[in-house]
Amino acid sequence: MKTRTAIRSGSSCYTVQSGDSLAKISQKYYGNQSQENIMKIYYSNEATIGPNPSYIVPGQKLYIP
Repeated sequence: MKTRTAIRSGSSCYTVQSGDSLAKISQKYYGNQSQENIMKIYYSNEATIGPNPSYIVPGQKLYIP
């Protein structure tokens, strides 16, 4: 698992919990589960998540733009 070390000002870092999905994280941070916001999170964390945006694991640290 790769870990992001640099986070831009005004952004957040989120640690994935059991039962999370990118849609749930999008709802928490953006107030909706739009495909645009889900993919924004995914593309900002592609190196950490890997090729499948549906597969995130507890403990991963995700950058929330």
